[in-house]
Amino acid sequence: MSATPPTPIYIFREHEDQINHLEFYQNNTKLISGDAEGNIIIWDMKIKRPALKFKAHNKGILKCLVLADKLISHGRDNLLKVWKIDQNSLSFTETGDKIVEMNDEDEIDEQKDSDELLPKLEKCLSVNSLNFCKFDYCFKGENNQDILIAVPSSKESTAIDIWDLSIQQQIITLKLDIKQEIGYCMAIKFFQHPTIKSKFLILAVYENGGLTLWTLTSNKSNNNISNELLSYKQSWIIKEHKETALALDVSMNRKFAISTAGDNKIVKYIFDEDFEKEPLINNVEIKYSGIADVKIRSDSKIFATAGWDSKIRVFSSKTMKPLAILSYHKESVYSLAFTYIFSHENNNSLIENEIQDHFLVGGGKDRKISLWKIY
Repeated sequence: MSATPPTPIYIFREHEDQINHLEFYQNNTKLISGDAEGNIIIWDMKIKRPALKFKAHNKGILKCLVLADKLISHGRDNLLKVWKIDQNSLSFTETGDKIVEMNDEDEIDEQKDSDELLPKLEKCLSVNSLNFCKFDYCFKGENNQDILIAVPSSKESTAIDIWDLSIQQQIITLKLDIKQEIGYCMAIKFFQHPTIKSKFLILAVYENGGLTLWTLTSNKSNNNISNELLSYKQSWIIKEHKETALALDVSMNRKFAISTAGDNKIVKYIFDEDFEKEPLINNVEIKYSGIADVKIRSDSKIFATAGWDSKIRVFSSKTMKPLAILSYHKESVYSLAFTYIFSHENNNSLIENEIQDHFLVGGGKDRKISLWKIY
């Protein structure tokens, strides 16, 4: 445990309602945040000011992220939207006085062609968001252009719908083999099998505290996935939490996952290479119940949790031992994000406009985002 209490190095203040999601992108130079009023802010991390602020949904944001020139947002209004943004226009001028704001009276489809700064709505899907579960995504090909989306099913509480974003169609629904009552799906992680490129894996945690794994297989070698070519099987289901599961994350090396819940238990699931057997379990309990979010850093060495008790806790992924308690927020923390750890950091080669500091951000009910420098 850290000998002296750490303090945040900066506090972002622009949101007017609780913060539900945080995510770094563009070599850690940008941070995107979404709040309970449906507003999204993109922050320039070099000068720590907003570059873009707009109302994306009529209800709260569940998740928002940027992939190349696309911004994907998932709202409590049961909509998943894809926006086109101009990344170059979000860079500050030398005077540092540029911020683009769009309010809820602006109609995206009536924007002038000359106004390139505002995001333009390209796609809008009707999806389920009644149980606060955030979507997750996976690239379906090697070009990182075509995207599959996983969201809780709109027809069955335990099922998961898979959408092909490029054709805006639902292509398959994953259903549990068992008929027991496990409640709503609460969190999803969707990723490609680390060694078999034609396979995709979906982890989901449920209202009863259980975790299940599905394996999806593309029956065509070029991953040209369609409804007729995608099959799935439920690999296993286990239950470690006593209360409703709230959050789930998978390590970048795909060797383990961590879940949190309304109880005080943090559970680590260690996978075999084929993801066929039930995972080995390791867990730790903290003093206070209610852990709203968990994030594993990209090097898989540490992870952080966001507590209802207003504390951010940092742990060793290997030992599950606590490393630090970050105290700043006065109310519940709901979302976390680590900066990406670049593999070339040790050989002194740099990417232009890259931020290599090891940062962690947290946000929640108090409408503030705290920025912490982490070892």
